[in-house]
Amino acid sequence: MFASKPPEVAAVAPGMTPREQELADRKEQLLQQLATCESGSWGPSARPIYGGRGAYHGRFQFTLRTFITYTRKRDGTALTAKEAAAYTQNYDKAASLAWYMIYDLQEPWHWPLCSRKLGIPAQVNLIKTI
Repeated sequence: MFASKPPEVAAVAPGMTPREQELADRKEQLLQQLATCESGSWGPSARPIYGGRGAYHGRFQFTLRTFITYTRKRDGTALTAKEAAAYTQNYDKAASLAWYMIYDLQEPWHWPLCSRKLGIPAQVNLIKTI
């Protein structure tokens, strides 16, 4: 007789707590508000988005220099201008960098008008108190 082997079970990472989920949701909502303020909408776009006579790219209206500099600062990745131009048009990649700049570095001043209009510094402080 063969001994039956217990079934293998994959380890599952614990999910977010309700508080962590609420924080993540509020942060995401703020990024969506910023993208809407900067470019008129949030989320993926079928066509490239440019502002400031082509100086600003994507929903978050990054300059290529800012995108390249902060990507390198965040994770050491050195992007070419062509790569940065493509990444700024990718909502998820751009939102990830904006998240880093706003929440990790606390630098919402990169979007001066929309930051002031949306009260981003105050909203970030409010999120921290949740």
